[in-house]
Amino acid sequence: MRKTRLAAFLVLAFFAALLSGTEAAFAAYPEKPIEWVIWASPGGGSDIFVRNMARLMEPYVSQPFVPVNKSGGGGAVGMAYTASKPADGHTILAVTTNFVLTPALGRSPKGPADFDMIARVAVETNVVAVSTDAPYKTWEEFVAYAKQKGGVSWGTFGVGTSDHVASAKLSKLSGIKSRFVPFEGGADSLASLMGGHIDVLTNNPSELTEQIAAGQVRLLGSFSADRWKAFPDVPTFKELGFDVVVPTWRGVVAPKGTPKEALDYLSSAIEKVVAQEGFQKYLAENQLEAAYLNSTDFALFVAEQDLFYKNELKELGLVKKKK
Repeated sequence: MRKTRLAAFLVLAFFAALLSGTEAAFAAYPEKPIEWVIWASPGGGSDIFVRNMARLMEPYVSQPFVPVNKSGGGGAVGMAYTASKPADGHTILAVTTNFVLTPALGRSPKGPADFDMIARVAVETNVVAVSTDAPYKTWEEFVAYAKQKGGVSWGTFGVGTSDHVASAKLSKLSGIKSRFVPFEGGADSLASLMGGHIDVLTNNPSELTEQIAAGQVRLLGSFSADRWKAFPDVPTFKELGFDVVVPTWRGVVAPKGTPKEALDYLSSAIEKVVAQEGFQKYLAENQLEAAYLNSTDFALFVAEQDLFYKNELKELGLVKKKK
């Protein structure tokens, strides 16, 4: 009996030691600076966004962040680099909607399945803009004009982008013929719109702020679920009767297999930053809105987005349909 009790005691002691060792290991997390990978070039919007986030998270994280730029391939370079790092919580990646788009288009061997989600931070929207010199002032008037004309030219940023997908879906549901014109930058697309070379442009509101204030551009609608706070008079296409809600978003992920304790630790720090009035002011100034999701909810959101874009890209003929 004594031997049995002694054996049981030793087993319990072993597991207690093992558990306390595990807890101690994560009580020390993070043990070194955290590399924050940015898949954009230095000085751009995404780069500035991450560096602001890193600075604001410092009071809640016991180690500093080290931003590292790995640009190229619509996020493919950054995804490949981050996925190759140890899954110990000391390397994270800032992502946008390209996190699902680039792999879906076959432009990256790495995708959502190679990562664990930490948190969604913010969302932004795309809007449909026309020149104030155009003869139409509402979406209904534009549709009537497009049908009478037999088609329109529609500017977007690239092919297979979130704004291209949203525009193509809206065009189809509206029953109008559109010739999509891809642009690489905001300046070129705006020049084409103002010069009458394209009829309509889908763009991010942050790219149009000056033109809107100057009365050069009119917004016909947004692809957000609710009216955008910065433009409360602009209707959503959803309320106009078109089921086209296509948000763009920003979040943070880590290599697949990162311990849950590390994910939760960073997610909690992000939640605290997103709740700050100063950070929300920064978001508003850049036409973003706070939209925090924790690790679990962000994973579900990414899965939905991945399925949505794969289906829409197939409809556009940009991804081959499985037989």
